[in-house]
Amino acid sequence: METIPKNNCIKVGYVQKPHGINGELVIRFQEEYYETLEEYPALFLEIDNLLVPFFIAEEGLRFKSSESVITRLDWVDTDAKAKALCGLSVFVNKEDVIESDDEMSPHALVGFQLYDETLGLIGEISEVHDYAGNMLLLVEYQDKEAFVPLNEDLIVSIDEDKREIELRIPEGLFDLDEE
Repeated sequence: METIPKNNCIKVGYVQKPHGINGELVIRFQEEYYETLEEYPALFLEIDNLLVPFFIAEEGLRFKSSESVITRLDWVDTDAKAKALCGLSVFVNKEDVIESDDEMSPHALVGFQLYDETLGLIGEISEVHDYAGNMLLLVEYQDKEAFVPLNEDLIVSIDEDKREIELRIPEGLFDLDEE
C-alpha cells in the first residue's frame, strides 16, 4: 500500500457518511477546496495515521453543495466498504491545490461579528446559507434567530483581521416588537 508524507498534503475535509448502498460516500469539505476536488482525480484518506490514495471513479463526483460532495471511489463498491471509511480525514497533495481567484468566500464569514451601520452590533454569524445565489447570514439577535441578506450593495466594510463585517441592513428587518 503506497502512502504519502502528511507534510506534503493538506486536510480538506472528512468522510461524513455512506450514500446509498453501492459504496458512494458523502465528503464534507472546506469550500475553498471546491475547485481542487472538482479537478483532482485522487484523494488521500488517513487510515491508521497513514495517508492512503483513493482514486475517484470516472464521473464519480456530484456536488450537493459548496461544502459537500457525493463521490464514488475506485474499489469502494459496497455499503460495508463505505461505512469502514466514515469519519476518516480527507487530504490532497499541497501541490495540487487550486487557489481560487475569487474574493473571500461568504462561508468564511462564519464566526464574524455582524454590525449594522445604524443599530451597531447585531451578533455573531453562526451560518451562511446559499439559496440559489441568494446569500443569507444566520445570526442571533435579542435571543431570536434572524436571516440577514448579504449582497455587495449592503456591505459597508469587512475587517478580516478583526473578523467583523458591517452591513446596511434593510430597514425593519430587526423590528421584533410586532409579535
